[in-house]
Amino acid sequence: MAQNPSQPPQALEAEMAVLGSMLIEREAAEKALDALHESDFYLDAHRRTFRAVHGLVGAGQAVDLVTVSEEMRKTGDLDVVGGGQYLADLIGKVTTAAHVEYYARLVKEKALLRDLINAATGVVTSAYAQEKETSQILDEAQGSIMKVSERQTLHGVVSAKEIVHEVVDLIEKAVHNKNEVTGVPSGLRAFDRMTTGFQKSDLILIAARPSMGKTAFAQNIIANVVLEKGLPVLFFSLEMNRHAIMQRFIAAEAKINLKDMRTGYFRRDRWQDLTNAAARFSDSPLFINDNPGMTVFSVRAIARQLTSRLKQENKRIGMIVIDYLQLLRGGGGRQENRQQEVSEISRGLKHLARELNVPVIALSQLSRASEDKTRLDNKPKLSDLRESGSLEQDADLVTLIHREGYYKPNDPTLENKAQLIIAKQRQGPTGIVEVLFLRDITRFVDEAAGVDEPADLQESQTQFS
Repeated sequence: MAQNPSQPPQALEAEMAVLGSMLIEREAAEKALDALHESDFYLDAHRRTFRAVHGLVGAGQAVDLVTVSEEMRKTGDLDVVGGGQYLADLIGKVTTAAHVEYYARLVKEKALLRDLINAATGVVTSAYAQEKETSQILDEAQGSIMKVSERQTLHGVVSAKEIVHEVVDLIEKAVHNKNEVTGVPSGLRAFDRMTTGFQKSDLILIAARPSMGKTAFAQNIIANVVLEKGLPVLFFSLEMNRHAIMQRFIAAEAKINLKDMRTGYFRRDRWQDLTNAAARFSDSPLFINDNPGMTVFSVRAIARQLTSRLKQENKRIGMIVIDYLQLLRGGGGRQENRQQEVSEISRGLKHLARELNVPVIALSQLSRASEDKTRLDNKPKLSDLRESGSLEQDADLVTLIHREGYYKPNDPTLENKAQLIIAKQRQGPTGIVEVLFLRDITRFVDEAAGVDEPADLQESQTQFS
């Protein structure tokens, strides 16, 4: 029979069956506690009963009609719900606790529908009020709907006891595995040792002056993640189109001079390397968006859509990369200046990282301050981040790229040398990682690895025909 549309969705019989199962078997109580939250119950009496059972299980005490009655008597809830007869009626609703998971699923589904109604009502109210920009209303709508879809794991406040147990488990795993890299690796061993990889929910900034190689560094990271780790990556390229981006990926992977590959001037025997690199990327979980003029809201919307699509395939996104932050727009339309807009973008990207629980890497331009003649050297500093101090505040990891050879082109000893300056790391040390930058193939490598250039980067090129 269809439910009365004037009443919120509810499954009162299933709620009573869940509670009855919890009262007759402790294992059923534990299963229900794993699947449900107090707020999932429609009736206040049912919420109070669930709360009492939760407290007894948490204290390691027995759960039955007597213990639950006594617990609710202490809190004053027993009389509110109807006394001992009410609890006896709950037990009478079920003959076995074997179906508790099925009953719990019905209760959860109705709770999700109520949450969806509340979220949709909020969206309708905002749309009618017209007090916000349309893009902002759309972003808030997507966020609220996504929270409802993930309601099974979002229970709000968590006790310190639960968190401590989870953290101790993580520490035990770390002791057992002895793994230096706990996050998503960049592919550069020295850099990964200092950062332990890119961590979930972190906002990472890679910043540099133009021509320092920040896009190349980001692409190296992406290639390592999608080719070596097989994790899906969403790459927003606001500066270059998709074909230019893919050419750079293939050139770096095949170790072919990018300019020679674009013009067709490379050795005939390198064609196999090129096609092999192309095939690897063709099979990789790399997703590229090259739409210009993106807003932080549209970035978040696309990321959410891809996340939902991957979830249907039992996959999850491994990383999001934006090249580069200063080309994004805030989307609100009411900022008084560019600094406020960049602050909004920074907060939006940090929120995205936490919402999807993935590392978000944003490339950023540095100001000309590092090239000021009054400085003792040209090394960039954290304060050189352009347009907003909120970038420095919101980021969990900030890496600055410096190549001294760019400023001293006549010094051959500096030609391939580069420094990755970890200027901020919320959960680790700061410092400098020495690497090599092979500009012709747009690739960063560990300094200890040496310069392993293909022969066609050292000899004269022969036109491919």
